Amino acid sequence: MGPAVTEAAPADGPVAGWLLRRARLAGRDGLWDVEATGGALRAVRPARADAPAPGDHDAGGRAVIPGLVDAHVHLDKAYALGALERLGAFDGPAPGLAAAIGATRALRATMGLDDLVPGMHRLLAAMVRAGTVAARVHVEIDPALDPATVAVHRQVTAEYPGLTVQLVAFPQNGTSADPSMPARLAQALDDGCEVVGGCPYADDDPRRHLDLVFGLARERDLPVDLHLDLTDDPGAAQLDLVLPLVERAGLAGRVTVGHMTALAATPPTRLAHWIGELARHDIALVSLPTTDLWLSGRDRFPVPRGVAPIRDLLDGGVRVALASNNHQNAFTPVGAGGLLRVAWLASLVAHIGDPAGQARLLDAVSASPAAILGLGQWDVEVGGRAPLLVLDAEEPLDAVREAPPILARLG
Repeated sequence: MGPAVTEAAPADGPVAGWLLRRARLAGRDGLWDVEATGGALRAVRPARADAPAPGDHDAGGRAVIPGLVDAHVHLDKAYALGALERLGAFDGPAPGLAAAIGATRALRATMGLDDLVPGMHRLLAAMVRAGTVAARVHVEIDPALDPATVAVHRQVTAEYPGLTVQLVAFPQNGTSADPSMPARLAQALDDGCEVVGGCPYADDDPRRHLDLVFGLARERDLPVDLHLDLTDDPGAAQLDLVLPLVERAGLAGRVTVGHMTALAATPPTRLAHWIGELARHDIALVSLPTTDLWLSGRDRFPVPRGVAPIRDLLDGGVRVALASNNHQNAFTPVGAGGLLRVAWLASLVAHIGDPAGQARLLDAVSASPAAILGLGQWDVEVGGRAPLLVLDAEEPLDAVREAPPILARLG
C-alpha cells in the first residue's frame, strides 16, 4: 500500500471541484480517489469499495498523471514542409542547422502573419489533444518580420483557455547585424513576452548578443531562455560565455538552456565540469530529442547520439525537461505536439529503460518543465495544482513506455 491518506483544509467560499474515482497513481499501490477544490488537490485517499456515484469521474483503474508541460515549442514554424518543398529547400543535401535557419528565413520572407495562423492552430489543437496543459512558446523577433507577431501569438493562444502559455522573445537570427534589434526585443517584451530569449550561436558576436539578453532580463526582472550549443563540436560550445553572466546578473534559478547537443560529444572530464556548473548555477536544461537527432551527427565520425546526456545531467543534479520544439519543418520533419512521444524517444536514445529512470522522464515532461515555467506544485499530491490526465494505460510508467492516448483531462 502507498502513502497514508492526506487531506487539505477546504477552501473558503464557493469553488468548483471534482472527484476522480479508482485511479492508478505513480508511487502508490492499488486504486485511489482524488478530490480537487478551487484549482488544487484537496484529498488523495484509497479508493472506496462502492461504485462511483453520478457526477463522479471514474478512471476505471487506468493510470492518472499530472498534465504535460512543453517548455520549448515554436508555433510560428509549424507544418512548413510543403511550403519549403515549393521553395526548393530539399533540392540539395539533407539540411543541417545552418541550412535549416537559412531555409526558414527565406520562407518567412514570403509569408505574412496570416499565413502562420493555420499552422499555429493545428499545432495548438494537437498539443491539447496530446495532454499538454502549459507551454513556453518561442516567438521569432527579427527586422524582416512584422512586430505584430507577438500580438498574433497572444490572439491565437487565447483561443485555447485550457492551455497556459508563456511567450519568449526569441532572436532566431541574432541581434548584432541590425541596430534595431535591441528596440525590437524590448518592444516584444512590452507587447506581452514574459521571457527574454537568446540564440548566440546564430550571431556574429555572441558575447554582445548575450550581454543584450542578460541586460534586458536584469533590467526587467525576467527569466532567460537560450538556444545554446546546438553543435556536434564541443570546441564550439558557448556555455562558458553564459555562466559568468548568470552569476553577475543574479539570475541563478531563472535561466534555461535548450539543446546543448555539444554535451553529447564532450569528453568525460569536461562533461563532468559542465554538468557541475549547470547544477551550481541552477540552470535548467531542455532536451529536444526529435530536432537534435535530426540535425546532429552529419559532419563527425564516430557519429554522436546528438542529444544531451540526460541521465548524466539528472544524476548531476541538473533540472532536465523534455520538449517538442519544432513540428514538420526544416528543423524537424516529424511531430504533432505529443510530449509522451518525446519521452518515449528519450527513453531509447538516452538508454533509460529502468523504472526509476522512466519515472524521471515522466517528470521531465510534467513537474520539471512546470518548475521552469513557475507553475507551482505539479504532482498528484495534496496541494498539487496540475490538471490531471487519465491515460488509456494500466500503469503511470506506461506513459513513457507506450505514449498512450489521453482519455480525459480534469482541471
